[in-house]
Amino acid sequence: MTALINRLTGDHRRFGRIMILLENSVARFHGGDEPDYELLCELLEYVVDYADQVHHPSEEQIFAAMRGTLEQNNALPGIDPAALVQAIAELSDQHRQLEAMNRAFRDAIEGIVHEEVLSRDAVAEQGFAAIALMRRHIDAEERQVFPAACALLSAADWAQLEQQAPSAADPVFGQLDPLRFRTLYDYLKDEFDTEDAE
Repeated sequence: MTALINRLTGDHRRFGRIMILLENSVARFHGGDEPDYELLCELLEYVVDYADQVHHPSEEQIFAAMRGTLEQNNALPGIDPAALVQAIAELSDQHRQLEAMNRAFRDAIEGIVHEEVLSRDAVAEQGFAAIALMRRHIDAEERQVFPAACALLSAADWAQLEQQAPSAADPVFGQLDPLRFRTLYDYLKDEFDTEDAE
C-alpha cells in the first residue's frame, strides 16, 4: 500500500473510534439524557474540520486520478471499469452528503447548547443518519475502491497525489489543537496507542 492510502485507512480507523463516541452520545441524547455537550460539539467539530476539509479532499484527488486512468485504459485485469466509475461517483456524492449532514448536525447541537428549541428525535435522527452513512462510506472505500486504486495507479501517480494531498495534521490524533479539542483529547488520552501516532 502507498503512504497516502495508509494515512487514509488510519484515518478511517480513528474515525471509527470517533463514531462510537458520537453514537453513544447521540443515543444518550435520544434516550432523554443530557450528553456531555462539550464533548459532542468537539466530536462534530473534528469531523467537520478534519474529515470534511482534509480527509475527503485527499480521497477526491485519488478518485480523479482513477477516473483518468480508467478513461485511458479499458483493458484492466480483474476490474470492471463501468462499475468502478459508478462506485467512485457514488462515493464522491457521499462526500458532499456527509459534509452537509455533518454541518447540519453540528449546527443543531450547537443550537441546543444555545437553548434553541429543536425536536430531540429529529436531531438524534440526523446524527444516526450521518453515522450510518459514514460507516457505509468507509466500508465501500476500503473494500472496493482503495484496492482498485492500488492496482490502477502508478508509482508516479502516487508520488503526485502525495504531493498534492492536503497535509494538515490531524488535530486530535496528530498534532493536538488543545484549545479546540481539549475535552475530546482528555476523553481519549488513556486510549491513545502507537497506531494513533501520525
